[in-house]
Parts: sequence; C-alpha cells; structure tokens
Amino acid sequence: MVKTVLFVHGTGVRKHSYESSAARIAEGLRSINRGIRLEPCLWGDVHGARLGMNGVSIPEFNGPIAAVSEETQMEALWELLAQDALFELRELAAAGNPDDLDAPQDRIDKAKLLTQLAALETNAVLLARIQERALTAQWQQAVRAVATSQAAKDAVDAASRVDTTLRLGLSRAVVASLQARLLEDNMAVLPAPLRDALVKKGVDELGGGELNIFTDWVTSKLKGLGLRWATAKAKRERDALYTAAAPTAGDVLLYQARGASIRDFIAERVGQCGDDVVIFAHSLGGIACVDLLIERSLPQVKALVTVGSQAPFMYEIGALTSLELGKQLPTHFPPKWINFYDCNDLLSYKASQVFAGRATDHEVRSGLPFPMSHSAYWDMPELWQTLEPHLK
Repeated sequence: MVKTVLFVHGTGVRKHSYESSAARIAEGLRSINRGIRLEPCLWGDVHGARLGMNGVSIPEFNGPIAAVSEETQMEALWELLAQDALFELRELAAAGNPDDLDAPQDRIDKAKLLTQLAALETNAVLLARIQERALTAQWQQAVRAVATSQAAKDAVDAASRVDTTLRLGLSRAVVASLQARLLEDNMAVLPAPLRDALVKKGVDELGGGELNIFTDWVTSKLKGLGLRWATAKAKRERDALYTAAAPTAGDVLLYQARGASIRDFIAERVGQCGDDVVIFAHSLGGIACVDLLIERSLPQVKALVTVGSQAPFMYEIGALTSLELGKQLPTHFPPKWINFYDCNDLLSYKASQVFAGRATDHEVRSGLPFPMSHSAYWDMPELWQTLEPHLK
C-alpha cells in the first residue's frame, strides 16, 4: 500500500504558491485515502532561478518589485467593478468571438444561462444571504440591471460555451451592481467574505463550477490592468516583466543548464520518505522527475504521476537531458507512470505513445483557458477518481 506522496512542483513556484497547491493535494488525498502522508519537495526556494545581481544586466531596469498576491489582485478587480459593475462582462465579450457558429446544444445552454440569471432576482437562498445587509428591492434591481444589459448578452454570445468563466463574470457583475446600490443609498457595502460567498453561490445557481475551488479567468492582463488603474502604484512594464519572468522562464533555463542540483534535491527527499512512495510532479517538476528516475534506480518509488508535464515533448524533440530520442526507458524506471493532460493546457503533453507500454495517459478537462488550466489539475474530481485505485 502507498504510504507517502511526494509533491514536486513546477516552474516559477515558491513557498506561498507551493503551500496553496499542497493544501489542494492534501484535500484530494483525504477524499480517497486518509492513510497517505503528503511530503513536500519545495526545490524552487533554494535551487530555483533568481536575479542574482538584481537585474544589472537588463538595460534601464529599476530593480525587482515586490510580488503581488492574488488577494491584492482580486482587490484591484473589485475596485474596477466598483467603478463599472459590467467591466468584466465587457472584457469577456471583447475576448470572445461572437461570429463563431454555436452548436445546437451550446445555443440551448446559453439561453438557459440567461434565464437562470434573470431568476436570481427571486432566488430564496441568495435573498436570505443578503437579508441583513441589503434590501430585497436592491438585490432585485441589481440582478435586473445585469440580466437586461447588453454587456451580459454580448458576453454570453461571445463565449465558445457556457463555463465557470462566464458564470463567474455574471455572478460578480450582479454582486458589484448590488454594492453600487448600497453605496448610492448610503448603506454599508458587503464585507469581502459575504461578497465572495454571494459570488460563489451565484455561480452555483447558474449551473455550478467545474472546479471544487473557483479559479478565475482574470489572469495577468486583466489583473495587471486592474492594478494600474486601481492603485496607481505601477512601475515600468519592463520591471514587472523581468521580475515575473525571472522565476518562471528562469527555472526552465536554469534546469536545462544546471539541473543536477534540482534532481539531487528531489532524490534526497525521496530517500527521506521511506518505502512505498508515489511522486506527484507538476510541469517542470515532471521533467526533473523523469530525468531523475531514468538516471537512478529508486526502488522505493512505486509510481510516478505527472500533470501538465512537458517531459514527453522534450523527449520527442531530443531535448530530454537523460534520454536520447530513440532510446527506451530503463528497466528500473517505476512500473507505473500515470500522466494527466488537459487540451486547454498548452504546456501539457501525452506520454503513452511516446513511451509505449510504459506510461498511461488520462485526459481531464478544467474548462478553463490557458494559463489557468495549467494549475487547475489538483481541483478536478476526475483526477482523484482516476488515482484512487493506484493509491490503495
């Protein structure tokens, strides 16, 4: 029986984001087998890339800027929504292609979504949630303002299909519209926990989310815009670009040049985990683990699980450090290699045809666009359902 899961992270990950992913993995493991111990393998803080001389090689670089937390980014988005409750819907409409032909079922789903949106006006659960903070009339006005808006219709029309991205945008617009009415009537706005709970419940009432934990479409472009507009504290674009790129792209470059120290660190952690270990490896972590398990015999590793991994692609183009194209995996490589990919994740690849008979592929669908799809694996129930028999 599997005793330990060792989680090896991917590129650009450092302590805070690692802990967030590890918490989601721990929750998934508890859902299928409470007897498995989760062990960390946080190589990024010590062996990951960083600007060792504070960017002196970059022309006109003003120096690293502090990382902006997800919480701060979402605060900026809510400031944007406070100025225009339909802001996110306009962005969704602009990002889509309303001229695409919808499949019959998609047209039915979109019409149903607009009906569900209008029905939020009299939704008993949501009305009960806002009872102590807002008037029924204010909630109904907020729902009506969004449901009858051109922005909502355009966002729905432009979407390729109904998914969490669209439901989140509509639900946030309603809550932002309610906030605006509270301000107009000199009433206290909703506290953030209640605001976020209303958004989540709104998504549930609009058909639910594909993920256990709601992951937003609002990534670098929109959040960056929000930060510039809402805080007026932005530095030059080049500073932000290089600060962000140093750990992310830098980890990949550093691994290709000097990956041995990262593999040594993973091997050391494997040795500290005892017998019957399964490695969970994400993204670049999957490349490092495949290289490690080709180079060394680690019999305590009973299985390798890769998610969003580029290892098969690296082998196919002849860039996998440990194995030349045309050569086979060694006999000491773990007997089970389970590889998960998502067609929306542009950094995930299939392994079963590249390493025939040595790897099995499982497709999962986050319903999220790239790059969010690249970090959504641990939230998908189908991943844990697939892994359950392998971890018993």
